[in-house]
Amino acid sequence: MIAIAFLHPSDGTTVLKNMIRAAVKYKITPSFAKLSETSSKIIELHIEKDQDIILDVLTEFTRNKVEDICLKDMIEHLFFYTDSSEQKEIFSITKSIISGEIEGIPETKNLPSLNGLIRKQWQSLFQSSLPYLEFESFLKFRLKEYLAILLKLVECAIDEYKLELEYQMFVEQLRSCVTKQKSFSKRNIVIIFDKEKVVILDENQNPLSGNELERLHEQAVKLSKVTSLDARLLGPLIGLAPASAHIYSYDLDHPLLHTVKNIFQETITISSIEKMSYRNKKIFHKKQ
Repeated sequence: MIAIAFLHPSDGTTVLKNMIRAAVKYKITPSFAKLSETSSKIIELHIEKDQDIILDVLTEFTRNKVEDICLKDMIEHLFFYTDSSEQKEIFSITKSIISGEIEGIPETKNLPSLNGLIRKQWQSLFQSSLPYLEFESFLKFRLKEYLAILLKLVECAIDEYKLELEYQMFVEQLRSCVTKQKSFSKRNIVIIFDKEKVVILDENQNPLSGNELERLHEQAVKLSKVTSLDARLLGPLIGLAPASAHIYSYDLDHPLLHTVKNIFQETITISSIEKMSYRNKKIFHKKQ
């Protein structure tokens, strides 16, 4: 048996309730956990059996108890973000990385499981046959690996936050360029976007030539001073500054289309390529 002492009586009660709830879920009698008769701050656990349930509950409780507090503390006191709106944004990004909502960050690909790190420490204590433990001591001395991974995740979140700021500045810069441009067409233009191939039809439904697209792109680069401007779609569109445009695409979630929509906003409409007119489909296939 091991007795775990918590700083607040409510913690011991919460852990016990969670143990009972877990036992009911697995149709097990929760005889392995009870509050001490001497203090409601102490929970007594019989770890000889049903250890997986005990480990699950303690792992979840530990994370719920410390994770958000630690993340906020790191953001403010280790990375010195004192503005509350910035703190909230970085915290939100960190939580999204942890939950898996944000993927594709190389630095997080091979990081160990947060649950696994905490669970390993609880398991190590059980194997040591320690009869008594203060929960605060566990937090202080046993979570170094876990906190190191949290720190790494906050670093990644800050990088993502900075990238998002740069992206927003990029969008605002190009949006400003578009508003200063005189539109080349008063009527709706049509754009067919298929992965790497883009066809832009002018207001008379005639495809723009490669030379025309290049000229429009160069004009956009000169105006925006963005040398890395996309030459397939974004540059020519900024050069055109159409009064309205309709983009047809197989991939409605393509990042470039999101950027175009963010810049041109209500000027641009995006639809599936299946909704394109028969005539435009013929032009597109002929262009290919």
